[in-house]
Amino acid sequence: MDFMPFLVVPLWTSILHLDFVKGSFVVDVTQSSYQAEENHNITLEWTFTTKPDTSISSLKVFCILNNGHKYWTFYHLFDGVEFSEDQDKKFSGRVQSDKDGLREGRIRLQLSRLRTEDSGLYLCEVDTGYGHGYNSCRLTVSGEVLVIGSNLPIISAPGDDVILPCHLEPMFDVQGMTVEWSKPDLKPNPSDRLSRVEYVHLYRDRQEVPDMKMASYFRRTELFMDDMKHGNISLKILNVSEEDNGRYRCFIPKLQSRVKAAVVELVVGQKICSIQTELSDLESCFVYYFNSFPNFQSHFISLL
Repeated sequence: MDFMPFLVVPLWTSILHLDFVKGSFVVDVTQSSYQAEENHNITLEWTFTTKPDTSISSLKVFCILNNGHKYWTFYHLFDGVEFSEDQDKKFSGRVQSDKDGLREGRIRLQLSRLRTEDSGLYLCEVDTGYGHGYNSCRLTVSGEVLVIGSNLPIISAPGDDVILPCHLEPMFDVQGMTVEWSKPDLKPNPSDRLSRVEYVHLYRDRQEVPDMKMASYFRRTELFMDDMKHGNISLKILNVSEEDNGRYRCFIPKLQSRVKAAVVELVVGQKICSIQTELSDLESCFVYYFNSFPNFQSHFISLL
């Protein structure tokens, strides 16, 4: 075969190709990084420059996985023919290509039954006969991602700013996903067909959607935007009042998981507890919350 995978192409050869690749022929990736969960499927996609009436009979594609220590052959196409025998055994029966997409300049490779060891850098080199180039994308496969809230109620006083904790484990980037915060005990009016459950906070398309939130929370809620890439979807509520008491639900509707939501209890009561509270006052504080809020009782009893 006269096609050499780029990992063994000498540096000077790559330099000779550089100007040509940047000029008339380009290999690109649809996404630079992907995240997925174990046992799910994912499709990695590359694009390359095509010419009218392009035939795949002379197309050569060589793709590998590089995990930083070793590389494995992921996919090999030579003169339009797939060579599955060149594929590493770890990918056997798990890679499916879209042959029709090749004519349109798209390399779409679906990897099924994902494993955590599939994580790494995926590089594809393309040789069409009229152009040559390569590009890469990164795939991170994690165990099942779960939404985690708080088992204990969040207790605050009127006028405080509070944080309702909610995050994903293991760490998972949710910047491109929809995040909903709502009060699950509030239901739509059954007599009004047009009524809907409004949100305490709604994050969609990488921004807040204020038009769909409850009026009482307008300009009072915010997410920690910089931490969402680490899976933090905690909600901050400003200037709470006793009207804010109740259960709050954090929910990621498109998360591929059995646990997409968690519930956090907020208790706003009299300001009778502080760091300087005397021991006798702490007893009064406990009695107040225990008698005033049934959910506080259940949380406490569950710890005994």
